Amino acid sequence: MTVHIVGERVPLARYVLYVLRNQKTGYPTFRRYMRLAGNILAIEISRDLEWVEEEVETPLAAKAREYRLAKQPLLVGILGASIPLLEGFLDIYGESPIGLFAARRRETGEGVEIDVFYTRLPRTIDQPVVLVDPMLATGLTMLKAVEEVEERGARRIIIASVIASREGVERIEKAYPRVPIYSLALDPMLDDRFFIVPGLGDAGDRSLGVAP
Repeated sequence: MTVHIVGERVPLARYVLYVLRNQKTGYPTFRRYMRLAGNILAIEISRDLEWVEEEVETPLAAKAREYRLAKQPLLVGILGASIPLLEGFLDIYGESPIGLFAARRRETGEGVEIDVFYTRLPRTIDQPVVLVDPMLATGLTMLKAVEEVEERGARRIIIASVIASREGVERIEKAYPRVPIYSLALDPMLDDRFFIVPGLGDAGDRSLGVAP
């Protein structure tokens, strides 16, 4: 598996992280910068999509050869924290269909269990899939999402997150070594509530502006 830490080569990504990590950032600004994070990630993952070269005629009646996508990716948002991040992807891939995958985690005495309670996905998937979730923490929800789209026929799957934990990345790598992960940052640990540290807090609460 290839893990791409975008913040290591894109300074703007580090500034986006500066804003998102800041506890003083309110939810309107948080949403805006989460959307910008989606823009950055969408452009970065373009290297893992298939492109075809075609001739195009310019307004000067001249011809040039440029690229277009062979197939628009299916953008799958992991609800509900992914909504602003998904909007950033749609700024770049405006013709892409959207899928939804919702799961909740249950903390048990031995760890975390994941319950999937809603999916809206094509019955058959014959295009690349980008799974969009701002926080790749334990990786358990993402594993469920990868399993789901793979069962529906997806053969090219890409994961996009704003912050990933080492534990989550290692779990995905063990189960799906050929699935690339794009993340603005890779953080070292999870706390006892399975939140990424240093992280940015609860991305859902901070994006939606409504605490459960």
